Amino acid sequence: MLSPASSATRPEPDDRSVPPAGGPARGARRLVLVLGLVAALASVAFPLAPVQQPEVVYAWSAGDGPAAIPLMPYQPVELAVDTSCSAVRGAGDGAVLSTVPLTPGPAAEPLQGLRLTGTGPVPGSEPARPPTGPAAGGGLRVSSAGVELGEVALPAGECALSVVSDPTRTAVLVDGEPALTRGGDVRPDVAGAFSDLPEGVALRLTADTRFQTTISPVKAALAVVAVLALLGMLVAVRAADRAVTPRVRLLPRRWWLPRPTDLVVTAVLGVWWVVGAITVDDGYIAGIVRGRGDNGFVGNVYRWLNAPEAPFSWFYDLYHGWSLISPSTAWMRLPSVLLGLLCWALLSRLVLPRLGRFAARRWVPWAAALGLLSWWVPLNVGLRPEPWVAVGALGVFLAVERAVATRKLLALAVGLVVAGATTAVTPGGLMAFVPFLVAAVPVLRVLRARVADLRPWPLLVVLVAAPASAVLLMVSDQSLAGMLEATRVRTVIGGGLEWYEEYERYSTLLEPASFQGSIGRRAAVLVTLLAAVGVLGALRRRGTGIAAGPAGRLAAGFLVMLAVMALSPTKWTQHFGDVAGYGTAVLVLGAAAWSARLVRPRVTALAGGLAAATAVCSLVLAGYNLWPFAGDWFTPTFSTLPPQVADVPLATIAAVAGGLLVAVLLARSAWRRSAPAGRDRPDPDAVGRWAPGPVPLVVLVLVGVLALQVGSFARIAAGHRDSYTLASDALATVRGEPCGLQRVLSVETDPAAGLLPTEDGAVPAPRTLPVDVGGALVPGTTVAGRMTSAWFTLDPQQRDGRLPVVVTTSGTTRPGDGLSLEFRTGDAVERRGVAIDDAEPRDHRELAPPGADAVRLVVDAPTAGPRTPAVVSLPRVPRLTPMTDLLPAGVPAVLDWPVAFLFPCVRPAALPDGTAELPQWRVGPPAADPAAGITYSPGFGGPFAAPRLLVTEQRMATYLAGAPLRDAVQVYRWTPIEQLSTPRPTVTERTVSGWHRDGHARVPGLDPVG
Repeated sequence: MLSPASSATRPEPDDRSVPPAGGPARGARRLVLVLGLVAALASVAFPLAPVQQPEVVYAWSAGDGPAAIPLMPYQPVELAVDTSCSAVRGAGDGAVLSTVPLTPGPAAEPLQGLRLTGTGPVPGSEPARPPTGPAAGGGLRVSSAGVELGEVALPAGECALSVVSDPTRTAVLVDGEPALTRGGDVRPDVAGAFSDLPEGVALRLTADTRFQTTISPVKAALAVVAVLALLGMLVAVRAADRAVTPRVRLLPRRWWLPRPTDLVVTAVLGVWWVVGAITVDDGYIAGIVRGRGDNGFVGNVYRWLNAPEAPFSWFYDLYHGWSLISPSTAWMRLPSVLLGLLCWALLSRLVLPRLGRFAARRWVPWAAALGLLSWWVPLNVGLRPEPWVAVGALGVFLAVERAVATRKLLALAVGLVVAGATTAVTPGGLMAFVPFLVAAVPVLRVLRARVADLRPWPLLVVLVAAPASAVLLMVSDQSLAGMLEATRVRTVIGGGLEWYEEYERYSTLLEPASFQGSIGRRAAVLVTLLAAVGVLGALRRRGTGIAAGPAGRLAAGFLVMLAVMALSPTKWTQHFGDVAGYGTAVLVLGAAAWSARLVRPRVTALAGGLAAATAVCSLVLAGYNLWPFAGDWFTPTFSTLPPQVADVPLATIAAVAGGLLVAVLLARSAWRRSAPAGRDRPDPDAVGRWAPGPVPLVVLVLVGVLALQVGSFARIAAGHRDSYTLASDALATVRGEPCGLQRVLSVETDPAAGLLPTEDGAVPAPRTLPVDVGGALVPGTTVAGRMTSAWFTLDPQQRDGRLPVVVTTSGTTRPGDGLSLEFRTGDAVERRGVAIDDAEPRDHRELAPPGADAVRLVVDAPTAGPRTPAVVSLPRVPRLTPMTDLLPAGVPAVLDWPVAFLFPCVRPAALPDGTAELPQWRVGPPAADPAAGITYSPGFGGPFAAPRLLVTEQRMATYLAGAPLRDAVQVYRWTPIEQLSTPRPTVTERTVSGWHRDGHARVPGLDPVG
């Protein structure tokens, strides 16, 4: 095991357990050099190695009718259209061919396709003046990618016409001779094939499959050579180490024995695994992971043209294999819990003993347990990569510390391998190299000491080959060209912030009423920052029991890691989970550095510590206990506000109490200092035990915040067993019902079926008109003037509170306009306002008061000037169909990223062979959440932008068991705009080099055309 305070001592010359330097190391030195060179060269060559790529060719003719060919990326590698002059003349002024619908879905964002339009006279009509010359044959107008390429005059008589397009040029050929040529890349977007002609037009195109590559035999052989050479090099390094360094235990004795803190950490993480909240990106990652099988690679199925996540994708492949056992929420969250337990094992068995003599105190493991849970619970249980980075960075720290303590080169090499693998998880993984940076001087001492037996070149080879192995993970099935194109696409689309805008992350952390600045995240980050400051200050004092070297490197490493996070283009507070392992160790060190034993002898130190702790604790207690999406359902009242006592924010109480305590301490000290000098003068720095140190206050806040988070979710799980919580989902999965949220949802498939009848058959309203409720029309009225509808009789399920009264509104109102629902209970009438604040159709749900038997609409909106009034549907009761009946297990649907994690039985729509599937269903977030729009937006590289052009969308509201007022998700039926055929492609495999590319995958509106 590592020495807690210093490096291991050098072996004595007569120590026979250590072989003498020289002979045994010479052979190992050669092996290190040769195998390291092989490993490094194989790793460098790996991205350049050939890959297998499918060649997907689609063929269509006008006789096939309109066809769906929604390409992804949007442009083909190459395209050819064959027709004839007679066919073009027969089209008149109609469309000879269009690769986007002639009448696309009205709400879809447009794509710029190829459009061939005839310019001849309409068949059957007689021109007033017969044309002469070439114009007598009519013409063909050509536009592609939003660019008008021009018009080609057709010769008289019959001729063959062709249009060809590739990344270098687009041309129109007449009888094989170029008649119109445009250089550059003006390839069209393709969603399908459409023509006004019944025959005489043929289309052939090759889909862009540059990202759908698999490893070739040559690339696989290189990987095997690189791995075997790397392992051989590490074995040789170990032999060289044993020749000149003493043996040191890797693990402490009896490390495997369980301890009370192990049970506590395991129990809390286990409870949170079952009841705790999902992270904001669990749905996003679930969609990527579950799409890996059908798509053939790890692509971003929600934006960026489905570009691969390479070079940061290997952990997705692990999750994909894990999901093949079960995609249920509990099973998919389990790896992050196991990583938390691994992080705890590293901390408790290896990190703590390295930090100094104080680690032997009984409170230390309990402080570490509290620290780990304070980090892991709010940040690291889910599908995001932060748990992997946290464990990887901590593992690298241990490797570096072992190298510093023992001078073993193997530890450095393993640390570099782990750092490289951690970097290949996510861009934030780059911080795994920070332990080498902050330990640069002692690491250089180790390397200088090992030059004598290994020589410079073998050492250099080890330092290059070890981290270079990460390339094997970064592009395991991608080519170098594919990875660079994916990076280019992400850069073009953007969406991130610059490094100098890192302050946005901390601004978000302090943002009120946001889950990004939740009380749990504030507690972990702000308290650890305070601890790091205390550690760096304590290193200058003696008698602390803290090992200055390891502790200083740990605290400095934590702060440098936070600085490295500035390089990440996204500034979400979720990324703080990357430093959870380091943060836990820093918290323990901070508890020692800020202990009362060290700060109490000086009243200024105690007052300063209390002031800092008061400020931090007040900021923490000002946070809300909020969570994303389903984690915020059924939130108790005490979680919708910062913690309070008698309606006074606890943050205010803590700030005032702490401020008064600090003021008393400073005033008391000043009074004593003002006393005349003499033997009876009291010590101005003497402070009794009545004044607490900063550590107990911080511990109290951390325990309270942790209890609030876990306790609130446990309470919700117990109180809402009949609805959806992660706990009820886990229990249902154990019972054999693994369909997640879908299990407790019902869908309103036909809003008109639930219209309430009027009493005595009265006319519903003075004026009625059709109202759009999301793709379907039902009777309604305008929100203009003054109007009171007839009384509508409530359904029995509405009277007993099982279902709400529903009206759908759309449009906007003016100040002073009012729309209300009035419920009648006997002779009493209760009015409830209905807000109209969205031009899109929005459902408004109201539970009837107990005993109510009728409802009516009341409009009070005096018309003032010309305007388009808002509209409201007549009241209805939702007629519901279980969602599991509407979408049986295995049915494909576009699962929008905010909700995808909670629907494990629905198959995500696939993106195979350079195209996008055209499913019948889409499952989206609540109507008020626009986040899913990126998937259908060409400007974001939305993979389903082309399919969206081909359909009209009917919204269907869902109702959650046990919470009928909640808009949990929206179901959309996709109906093709017309009957569409689906051409079958011809697929062949080809081998391409690692640097091969067919132009760029163009992002509409962002990449230049031509």
